Amino acid sequence: MHFSFHPRPGRRPPPRPPLQPKAPLPPPPSRRYALPMEISLRLRKAADGRLIYGIPLWYRAMTAAILLLVAGAMLSSEGSPGLIAWLIFALLALGLVYEERWTLDPASKTITHRWGFWPLAKASSNDFASIEEFLLKALARGTVPGTKEESLANERAFAMMNHKDADTSMKKSFLKSASRVPYMNLLMKTTDGEIYLVDSIPARRAAKLTLVGQAFADASGREFVRNPPQE
Repeated sequence: MHFSFHPRPGRRPPPRPPLQPKAPLPPPPSRRYALPMEISLRLRKAADGRLIYGIPLWYRAMTAAILLLVAGAMLSSEGSPGLIAWLIFALLALGLVYEERWTLDPASKTITHRWGFWPLAKASSNDFASIEEFLLKALARGTVPGTKEESLANERAFAMMNHKDADTSMKKSFLKSASRVPYMNLLMKTTDGEIYLVDSIPARRAAKLTLVGQAFADASGREFVRNPPQE
């Protein structure tokens, strides 16, 4: 006898649906961060001959007025003020008591820097004899020191300060770095090599640093060095 055996076909699982590509995750919500408010320092000459470079009176008056308005709104509102209101109040209060002042006194032949929040502000003083020079230098952010990119960034900063950056070739060379805002730094260098930052301003508005640096140098009998990029 001949027997033929045919295996019974098993049940196949139903075909799986094709894998669908995962939908990309939604991008996080964009956030805009407010730029920090820059306090523009002002140079003035006191009646006794001192040169004072610090926060102007109009800034404190404006801050005090806004602080009073915020305080009045908080007191007149129904219920307890929210967290944001308290944060605004605290920032305004800190801005009102913040000190940033350079005082050059020809009588005592000293220059004093006072900074910080009153009444805990700190102060440092240097004799004219310990000052070597005042310098105006460009700040090339995002560049490697000693490279051609840094040299071009310094060139751009000085050109912007002198309002001579309208040259087309210069704008093209900085097309990739248009988002970088060049700054100018006014520095004080001492005879022992210490360097103090007097002020830092965007290059476009930094022409006043030349006046401040020259005034400090003349009053202290020291040299004022503008440090443009090397040709």
